[in-house]
Amino acid sequence: MTVLVSKTDEIDAEADTEAEADVEVTADSGAGAEDSDQSEAVPPAATPRGIGRVRLHWRAVAICAALVASAATAGWLYFGQYRTDQLTASATTDVVGAATQGSVALLSYAPGTVDRDLAAAQSNLTGEFLTYYGEFAKQIVAPATKQRGVQTTATVVRAAPAEVNPNDAKVLVFLNQITISRDNPDPVQAASSVMVGLAKVDGRWLISSFDPI
Repeated sequence: MTVLVSKTDEIDAEADTEAEADVEVTADSGAGAEDSDQSEAVPPAATPRGIGRVRLHWRAVAICAALVASAATAGWLYFGQYRTDQLTASATTDVVGAATQGSVALLSYAPGTVDRDLAAAQSNLTGEFLTYYGEFAKQIVAPATKQRGVQTTATVVRAAPAEVNPNDAKVLVFLNQITISRDNPDPVQAASSVMVGLAKVDGRWLISSFDPI
């Protein structure tokens, strides 16, 4: 069977084909325009160059933060640790000096100067030990020294801090003591060790206990 196609039908078919082509071109052009608009709308920071700048900025911030942290650490080490060590060393020197001086004063006296010697010794004491030593010196030491001619001289061989706190301390003191009297004119030497307790009173380190060990 033969189908006859008129000229009019061919023209209509060509027109439809051209219309479809126009639609496809127009659609592609619209997509291209949208791509172009999106490309133009991208902010500079999203481009590789912008990203590089952001990374550079944060790297600089990180370096500055590290420098600040290093400076803070150095400051803490100086004012915290170094200064504390310095203060502790100074306090240790003070307590050892006070324990040494006080121990010598407590154990050194002579018949002609006993009252003055005992008063000087008491000026290095504090608290209950001051009260105890005052009574002991008055009732025992002073009379025996005057009546029997007892003279004692103490020297510190060595002293070492056992404990140092802001307001109290303990110092181990090693002593030599030489004693003479009218009955025994030949010097008698005795060695002893004492744990000296100290308390800080009005800025001074004073002996608060004196315990032989």
